[in-house]
Amino acid sequence: MKKLTLTAFAVFLAGPLVAQDAPMVEDSDGNGTYSMEEMTAAMPDLTPEVFAQIDTSADGEVDATEWEAAVAAGLITAG
Repeated sequence: MKKLTLTAFAVFLAGPLVAQDAPMVEDSDGNGTYSMEEMTAAMPDLTPEVFAQIDTSADGEVDATEWEAAVAAGLITAG
């Protein structure tokens, strides 16, 4: 049981640590998600194809879950 608890705790802590490696993107419209325009302001080399890979819901916005998955997958790196 201890291993499961420690593993769960390590996974819980890993999210914020991974997110620190990502570039700072400003949520300029304050809606809690990032549009292509907001992301390219911080990452000028971001292509529409990579944005589409990050935006797994295909709604034109990147939410926190998509952001974290993109960081973990290496789609977003420190710049």
